[in-house]
Amino acid sequence: MSKLIKDLFLAMLNATLLLIALCLVLGLMVVNRANSITETFATNLIKLEPVKDEVVGAREDIAALRTDLADLKANPSGLSEAALNQLGTRVDAMSERMDGLEETIQEVKQMPYDLTEHAIETAADRFGQVVAPLVANRADQ
Repeated sequence: MSKLIKDLFLAMLNATLLLIALCLVLGLMVVNRANSITETFATNLIKLEPVKDEVVGAREDIAALRTDLADLKANPSGLSEAALNQLGTRVDAMSERMDGLEETIQEVKQMPYDLTEHAIETAADRFGQVVAPLVANRADQ
């Protein structure tokens, strides 16, 4: 009888150790996947830095154009009012496009964090789905 209890205890200990090892391996896989996703997004974010610099340069050009337009309106030297208004309209449209581009860049900059959180949550859910049946089966025995 004591040999049977000893064998059952060793079997339970063995199964528990196997479950712990499985959990550690799955946890390591989740962490590695999250790290690779983060590295990919960080690389993509670095690629966006030149776009950001381009937007800053374009904004400076727009500011300079607005200053020039204000100077031309104050001192019209052969330019008609209609031409000046048309130039002003084009500058305003360009400025609106730049605002939209800047918002897009901000959204893209936020995406790595959002996607990383989503990836971690998804991995945790899958980990739970894999481990829950193992734990339930273990509890039933």
